[in-house]
Amino acid sequence: MRLSPRAFLPVLSVVLTASGFAAPPDWKTFTPPITTIEIPDKGFAKEFFVSPSGDDSCDGLSPERAGSSGPFSTIARARDEVLKLKQSGGLPKGGVAVNLRGGVYQLADSLNFAQEDSGSQGSPVVYRAYKDEKPRLAGGKVLKAADFAAVTDPEMQKRLAPETAGKVLVADLKALGLKHTGPFPDIFKDGGGIFELFFNGRRMKLSRWPYDDYTTMKEVTVIGDKKIPGTFVYNEKEPARWNPTNGVWLKGQWRVGWEDPAMKVGAIDPTNRTITFAVGLVNGIGSKYHRKAPPYGSGKEKWCAINLPEEIRNPGQWAIDFNSRKLYFWPPAPLDGADIVFSQLDQPLVSINGASDLAFIGLTFEGSLGEGMLVVNGLRDLVAGCTFLNLGGNGIQLQGRNCGIQSNDMHDLGKGCVIVNGNPGDRLTLTPSGNYIVNNHLHRYGVLKAQYSAAINTARLVDNAKRDEGVVGCYVAHNVIHHAPRDAFLYGGNDNVFEFNEVYRCAYDTADTGAFYAWLDWTLRGVVIRYNYIHDTVGGFNPDDGAGGSFVFGNIFTGDRSGVWIASGPDNSIVNNVFVKEKGPVFAIDDRGLSRGYATNSKLISAVQEINPTQPPWSERYPEIVNLLQERHELPLRTLFKDNLVYIKEGEPYKMAMRKENNNNPALISFVDNLVTNTDPGFVNLAAGNFALKKDSVVFSKIPGFRQIPFEKMGLQVDKYRTKLPSDEEAGRLPSQDPWKPADMNHNFGT
Repeated sequence: MRLSPRAFLPVLSVVLTASGFAAPPDWKTFTPPITTIEIPDKGFAKEFFVSPSGDDSCDGLSPERAGSSGPFSTIARARDEVLKLKQSGGLPKGGVAVNLRGGVYQLADSLNFAQEDSGSQGSPVVYRAYKDEKPRLAGGKVLKAADFAAVTDPEMQKRLAPETAGKVLVADLKALGLKHTGPFPDIFKDGGGIFELFFNGRRMKLSRWPYDDYTTMKEVTVIGDKKIPGTFVYNEKEPARWNPTNGVWLKGQWRVGWEDPAMKVGAIDPTNRTITFAVGLVNGIGSKYHRKAPPYGSGKEKWCAINLPEEIRNPGQWAIDFNSRKLYFWPPAPLDGADIVFSQLDQPLVSINGASDLAFIGLTFEGSLGEGMLVVNGLRDLVAGCTFLNLGGNGIQLQGRNCGIQSNDMHDLGKGCVIVNGNPGDRLTLTPSGNYIVNNHLHRYGVLKAQYSAAINTARLVDNAKRDEGVVGCYVAHNVIHHAPRDAFLYGGNDNVFEFNEVYRCAYDTADTGAFYAWLDWTLRGVVIRYNYIHDTVGGFNPDDGAGGSFVFGNIFTGDRSGVWIASGPDNSIVNNVFVKEKGPVFAIDDRGLSRGYATNSKLISAVQEINPTQPPWSERYPEIVNLLQERHELPLRTLFKDNLVYIKEGEPYKMAMRKENNNNPALISFVDNLVTNTDPGFVNLAAGNFALKKDSVVFSKIPGFRQIPFEKMGLQVDKYRTKLPSDEEAGRLPSQDPWKPADMNHNFGT
């Protein structure tokens, strides 16, 4: 395994001259120390072969069977053979390649790699696709057409919609020995722990009413709380068909737009058109902004019903009757010859614990309820050119050093794509992780858990709970992210650089979000967000509820719902960016920390106390945080909006949402040398969406020192593991692939 310096990383030269504002120390040139992992195509000291049609009694030394020579049948057998090789004479110089032939490798348990399975520097252990074949690691059980039958139960025939007669089939889950068949918990935020159904490689849709949308509550009659179930009045006639004794669950944004738990129904009253839950919800139901007097709620709270056999209305839908443990499915095509898979493994397909110098190249991870890959205490591990799809969990969860996630495709995931956790103690010492996440195509994630499931997550706090530390010194570049219900990046940690990424068509099923979203953390420092293209999505840069310490440079924000909102967080600098919108504002700032009591917020304060900001390395790296707790830390101190180009046709460019005295306080906000215009300032091709600036653009004379933004470098690149770029259809760019509905097209981009 050869490590080469990231010599191609660009160097910025930006001078911040705003009086009274400390220039972020070395952010203008900062890139974390990153080395890329280079895996040779040949020259390995030893090669083994694996094939689904192989035999573990073979020697694994040949791709084809010839007597006792031939491929192994399992990856675990190859892993064990590598270990035997190491134990007999040590890992040979040049390393070992395990070549996986095409086909499906069914995994009933995680494929585990421990420290003893490691390679070493210069001698990696590589698990890779053989030539151009497509090896698939799958955590599901395959069913056949004979496992399904016609529905003959009279009661179920009455429950099913008339248009499904003769089309919906039934399978006996108990007789088939399938696991994860429910019932759902009384309340849950994800897939509820039941299996998923895939047909010819596509995720089938759990029955839902309305089919592909939401309805709304008419009003709330009982708000309820953690102990008292809520009650609301429904609008349509359909709920009268549902019998709670059969098990009814509703999923919705019951209180706020960034929480959508599913809850079990206790009772339905068709006469009064009310639904009462079987379980209470912390803070109750009904919009938290409409609770002063009955009727409660706004009447806009979105909800839907899930997993009801009677709401199977279209091909590809299915539901489980938990009482009988039977599955009802309307196949989208004939069953004969179809690839029918039920996800069963609820653990990672591949689990790495303490292993170093491993590489996984060109593999597909699919059909599991758990993660695609979990890496704990990894060192110089590489995942490149792989595909992660049809998983119930995240694509990859990484905690390690000097690891690479490069040129992978991840889509149709129940949760997020990549979570990078910090290493123990790294935040106290600000030790860079050296991890990099580059050139990945990430889309259609958050299918089961929409809220706080990001394409890339480097954050410290998720779902209002403290979890693993945010990562330090991670490089995130050239990723394309689209079609997801919430955030592209949940960013956090320290000294992380995000550049040359493209984000679009995200956050269509939530509120209070951003392409870059952080939350409730004053220790978030040294984050550089530069040269990213954020368009046609909700939110742009959104450090929510006091998050601070980021330098936002050279980005392009376009679309009615994109922009920057500073939610009372300190030390955010917005410099040399381009904003293109029909209507302003593009920038907003508030001082919510006053009304929300950030000055005494235990989560914010304890996080600062934990890192001891008055002592090195924190005091030296971030001098502005040394006295933060002695300042008016609940306010957006030292916010800088400088050298930005704002192209809007109408409206004000800025929304000042602070108290009057704060709006004019130079210790909080400074606007310096920005150009606001309603005429084309000299884009290369505004109509075609090319927002690079011509050499003779007025911007360079109106904003002295404005740096050209390398628009052409943003997004995916061709490299060793990504030999071609996706088509417009594959990248979800076609007009027909736009997820927005007319009602969604408002100008709200903030919190």
